[in-house]
Amino acid sequence: MRISKTGINLIKKYEGCRLTAYKCPAGVWTIGYGHTAGVKPGMTITQAQADAFLVEDLVKYERKVNKYSKYNFNQSQFDALVSFAYNVGSIDGLTKNGTRTIKQISDAITLYNKGGGKVLPGLIKRRAEEKALFNSKNVQKTEEKSNTNSIKTYTVVKGDNLTKIAKKFNTTVNKLKTINNIKNANLIKVGQVLRIE
Repeated sequence: MRISKTGINLIKKYEGCRLTAYKCPAGVWTIGYGHTAGVKPGMTITQAQADAFLVEDLVKYERKVNKYSKYNFNQSQFDALVSFAYNVGSIDGLTKNGTRTIKQISDAITLYNKGGGKVLPGLIKRRAEEKALFNSKNVQKTEEKSNTNSIKTYTVVKGDNLTKIAKKFNTTVNKLKTINNIKNANLIKVGQVLRIE
């Protein structure tokens, strides 16, 4: 499954976007939409880089939720859980490694309201909204059918180059370079996640 626009908007709402590195309430260096990998004090990025980091991070957290496919989550539940995982790191604790029921997962969402050991008002609001989305009817069915509302990505495999990828997705090398903030088209690497529009 992939996160829908509803889930992406929820993440953007609570993460916010900052183009200069800052310490989050838990004391972790952060940039963009809550991106933490490789962030150092004084680091700055462009909006395009922030969007690219978001795409990379979403793929990682979608995988963490898809690991529990036995639950057959609907789109609303999936969106809520990707948002949760994006903030907390995973849903392993929330699902008790897949041993909780859907109702128990729902009930546990609001318990995760602390950052750095303190209850945070922002997390209380976020968890309430994630729980409401998790328990809502599956309202994104039309969105699921239409990929235009989801961010499309492609993971680079051996033998790929930007020309080949552009041809595959009926786009241009320049567009791929711009969207993904790539300066040198020859420096893409296997495993890199590219945004496709």
